[in-house]
Amino acid sequence: MKILVTGAHGFLGRSLLDLVGEMEWVGCGRSAESVSPCPYFQIDLQNSDAVTELLEEVRPDWVINTAALTNVDQCEEDRDLARQVNLDPVGHLVSACKRVDAGLVQLSTDYVFDGDGGPYTEKDEPNPLSHYGRLKLDGEQLVLEGSARAIVVRTLWLYGYVPQAHPNFVTWALGALHRNDHLKIFDDQWGNPTYIHDLARSLIGLCSHNARGLFHMGGVTFMTRYDLALELAGFFDLDAGLIEPIATRAAGLKAKRPLRSGLSTDALEAELERRPLSFTEGLEHMVRQESFRRDFPHFS
Repeated sequence: MKILVTGAHGFLGRSLLDLVGEMEWVGCGRSAESVSPCPYFQIDLQNSDAVTELLEEVRPDWVINTAALTNVDQCEEDRDLARQVNLDPVGHLVSACKRVDAGLVQLSTDYVFDGDGGPYTEKDEPNPLSHYGRLKLDGEQLVLEGSARAIVVRTLWLYGYVPQAHPNFVTWALGALHRNDHLKIFDDQWGNPTYIHDLARSLIGLCSHNARGLFHMGGVTFMTRYDLALELAGFFDLDAGLIEPIATRAAGLKAKRPLRSGLSTDALEAELERRPLSFTEGLEHMVRQESFRRDFPHFS
């Protein structure tokens, strides 16, 4: 099976392309730098003709669209840019995938919900609070209504270690605690942290099963960000006294966040016949990675 991954230089994109040998991978992104060892194409996904030409050349069985602007506050402030990155390319991919009969997997987010009653199932009514959430919901609808072979996967709180990818909450917090920095962490934001390689394998599984429709993917541990930081400190024997709880409203963020969020994964578990990893299980997997032990020797 040949899978084209957009956003190849990102956290999830690199995680997928790291699974060498499990699929025939092709990456694409805005950077001229390739992502070895897979074939790679530089592309501007905002150019519909370029998207069509790429898919006609590659002829993938599936496209997994991981490309996105995920800075929620930036999306709130620069709405034109947010639309250009998070929505317009989705329409181009829908059209191109139909042209070459490729399936399309669109990544989405728990930010399509208002955070009043999580964890949410796929049947719960979305009610996004932010421009980012509204654009991601619009992208979901484009894919599900416009593609015969369509999968939308909502996920949240991605963590893990991928060399060369930008820091995520876990790797950022690990570095700060190792330096004995004091951290202020939200104690009123709830969710279920998702181990990045667990998500990657779930996406492969859905493609392999030729699945259709909407799925939620998150870890099995439902917790606050503050609890996550405490558990992280305990796991790595770091000073939990450096972690201070704060309320989201005290941060003065530009965009509203869903507070009691989280995603129920029953539909995904039924499709793949396995449950996602817990937060502790994800950390255990992370510390066994050769790249983590090499780059974080003080935690090995």
